[in-house]
Amino acid sequence: MNIKNLIGETLEYIDIDEDNNQILLTTKSGKRIMIYHGQDCCENVRIVDTIGNWNNLIGKVIIDTDEEIISSSDKDGYDYRTEINLTFKVDSDTVISKWIGESNGYYSENVDIQEFSVYELLKYFG
Repeated sequence: MNIKNLIGETLEYIDIDEDNNQILLTTKSGKRIMIYHGQDCCENVRIVDTIGNWNNLIGKVIIDTDEEIISSSDKDGYDYRTEINLTFKVDSDTVISKWIGESNGYYSENVDIQEFSVYELLKYFG
Protein backbone atom coordinates (compact mmCIF):
# COMPACT_ATOMS: atom_id res chain seq x y z
CA MET A 1 0.00 0.00 0.00
CA ASN A 2 1.23 3.47 -0.80
CA ILE A 3 1.39 5.69 2.27
CA LYS A 4 -0.28 8.47 0.23
CA ASN A 5 -3.50 6.39 0.30
CA LEU A 6 -3.95 7.52 3.91
CA ILE A 7 -4.48 11.16 2.89
CA GLY A 8 -8.07 12.13 3.66
CA GLU A 9 -8.52 9.34 6.23
CA THR A 10 -9.37 10.11 9.86
CA LEU A 11 -7.35 8.14 12.39
CA GLU A 12 -9.55 6.51 15.02
CA TYR A 13 -7.05 4.27 16.82
CA ILE A 14 -3.29 3.86 16.89
CA ASP A 15 -1.50 0.89 18.49
CA ILE A 16 2.28 0.92 18.67
CA ASP A 17 4.18 -2.25 19.56
CA GLU A 18 7.80 -1.13 19.70
CA ASP A 19 8.97 -4.55 20.95
CA ASN A 20 7.78 -6.13 17.68
CA ASN A 21 8.33 -3.00 15.56
CA GLN A 22 4.70 -2.72 14.48
CA ILE A 23 2.31 0.20 14.20
CA LEU A 24 -1.39 -0.42 13.60
CA LEU A 25 -3.50 2.47 12.31
CA THR A 26 -7.28 2.15 12.29
CA THR A 27 -9.27 4.73 10.35
CA LYS A 28 -12.81 5.97 10.81
CA SER A 29 -13.68 4.34 7.46
CA GLY A 30 -12.65 0.95 8.90
CA LYS A 31 -9.25 0.51 7.29
CA ARG A 32 -6.60 -1.28 9.35
CA ILE A 33 -3.12 -0.45 8.18
CA MET A 34 -0.13 -2.26 9.63
CA ILE A 35 3.31 -0.68 9.38
CA TYR A 36 5.95 -3.36 9.98
CA HIS A 37 8.73 -5.31 8.34
CA GLY A 38 8.07 -8.83 7.05
CA GLN A 39 11.17 -10.59 8.34
CA ASP A 40 12.92 -12.75 5.75
CA CYS A 41 16.16 -14.01 7.27
CA CYS A 42 19.21 -12.05 8.15
CA GLU A 43 18.09 -8.43 8.08
CA ASN A 44 17.18 -6.20 11.00
CA VAL A 45 14.51 -3.50 10.57
CA ARG A 46 13.29 -1.58 13.59
CA ILE A 47 11.68 1.58 14.89
CA VAL A 48 14.42 3.82 16.29
CA ASP A 49 12.57 7.03 17.12
CA THR A 50 9.29 8.88 16.94
CA ILE A 51 9.13 12.63 16.61
CA GLY A 52 5.78 13.99 17.75
CA ASN A 53 2.90 12.37 19.61
CA TRP A 54 0.74 9.77 17.85
CA ASN A 55 -2.19 10.56 20.18
CA ASN A 56 -2.38 14.08 18.72
CA LEU A 57 -3.40 12.54 15.37
CA ILE A 58 -6.44 10.64 16.70
CA GLY A 59 -9.73 12.04 15.44
CA LYS A 60 -8.03 14.21 12.83
CA VAL A 61 -7.88 13.97 9.07
CA ILE A 62 -4.49 13.14 7.57
CA ILE A 63 -3.70 15.96 5.17
CA ASP A 64 -0.28 14.75 4.00
CA THR A 65 2.10 11.79 4.26
CA ASP A 66 5.60 11.13 3.09
CA GLU A 67 8.02 8.23 2.94
CA GLU A 68 11.69 9.22 2.79
CA ILE A 69 14.18 6.42 2.12
CA ILE A 70 17.93 6.94 2.45
CA SER A 71 20.14 3.96 1.57
CA SER A 72 23.87 3.57 2.06
CA SER A 73 26.53 0.87 2.22
CA ASP A 74 30.03 0.54 3.59
CA LYS A 75 32.95 1.30 1.30
CA ASP A 76 33.24 -2.36 0.28
CA GLY A 77 29.51 -2.72 -0.40
CA TYR A 78 28.99 -5.56 2.09
CA ASP A 79 26.94 -3.91 4.83
CA TYR A 80 23.82 -2.03 3.82
CA ARG A 81 21.77 0.43 5.84
CA THR A 82 18.44 2.04 5.02
CA GLU A 83 16.85 4.87 6.96
CA ILE A 84 13.09 5.18 6.50
CA ASN A 85 11.20 8.25 7.74
CA LEU A 86 7.41 8.01 7.61
CA THR A 87 5.67 11.37 8.06
CA PHE A 88 1.99 11.83 8.95
CA LYS A 89 0.52 15.35 9.01
CA VAL A 90 -2.80 16.62 10.28
CA ASP A 91 -3.82 20.29 10.42
CA SER A 92 -2.06 21.00 13.72
CA ASP A 93 0.48 18.22 14.27
CA THR A 94 3.08 16.06 12.56
CA VAL A 95 4.46 12.66 13.55
CA ILE A 96 7.60 11.18 12.03
CA SER A 97 8.28 7.49 12.60
CA LYS A 98 11.97 6.76 12.07
CA TRP A 99 13.10 3.25 11.11
CA ILE A 100 16.51 1.71 10.42
CA GLY A 101 17.09 -1.38 8.30
CA GLU A 102 20.39 -3.23 8.11
CA SER A 103 21.48 -6.26 6.10
CA ASN A 104 24.19 -7.74 3.94
CA GLY A 105 22.45 -6.26 0.91
CA TYR A 106 20.66 -9.43 -0.13
CA TYR A 107 17.56 -8.95 2.05
CA SER A 108 15.00 -6.15 2.04
CA GLU A 109 15.46 -3.40 4.58
CA ASN A 110 12.19 -1.66 3.76
CA VAL A 111 9.14 -1.02 5.89
CA ASP A 112 5.92 -2.73 4.79
CA ILE A 113 2.69 -0.73 4.81
CA GLN A 114 -0.26 -3.01 4.25
CA GLU A 115 -4.01 -2.94 4.76
CA PHE A 116 -5.34 -6.02 6.57
CA SER A 117 -8.76 -7.32 7.56
CA VAL A 118 -9.30 -8.07 11.26
CA TYR A 119 -9.05 -11.80 10.49
CA GLU A 120 -5.72 -11.35 8.69
CA LEU A 121 -4.30 -9.27 11.54
CA LEU A 122 -5.12 -11.98 14.06
CA LYS A 123 -3.77 -14.70 11.80
CA TYR A 124 -0.45 -13.04 11.00
CA PHE A 125 0.24 -10.91 14.05
CA GLY A 126 -1.67 -12.69 16.84
